[in-house]
Amino acid sequence: MGYAGYVPAKLPPSKPTEVEAAVQAVKSVETLEVMGKLLYNCAVSPREDKFRRVKLTNKKVADTIGSTHGALEAMAALGWVAEEANPQELVVREGTFFSMKEVRIVEAAKERLQKDMRSSSSKNLAAMVSVQA
Repeated sequence: MGYAGYVPAKLPPSKPTEVEAAVQAVKSVETLEVMGKLLYNCAVSPREDKFRRVKLTNKKVADTIGSTHGALEAMAALGWVAEEANPQELVVREGTFFSMKEVRIVEAAKERLQKDMRSSSSKNLAAMVSVQA
């Protein structure tokens, strides 16, 4: 309880949804950039089949999404599924469409990761300076 029974103005952060938690588990900025681009293309051109299909054998996709821990799980949480005929491809099922909401979720996770990386690198730099002094 705040002053005189008022509720504090700063509310605690809300609990992330299942999709947000899966995307936040990805700890690679490059992977989040690729995921964001794939989602953006699907959101902007929902009827284009080429944007609704991702080959995991593609070098860029294999290097980022295929090799990063939690990336495939995040793609599945976002709505991508492995194709039955070719398990090396992720597809968006018919009737499933993305909006800019999903793109913003990935962008927010990327910004948060970059911020965390900057703060940890500045802490490491401060620790190195204090050790040398």
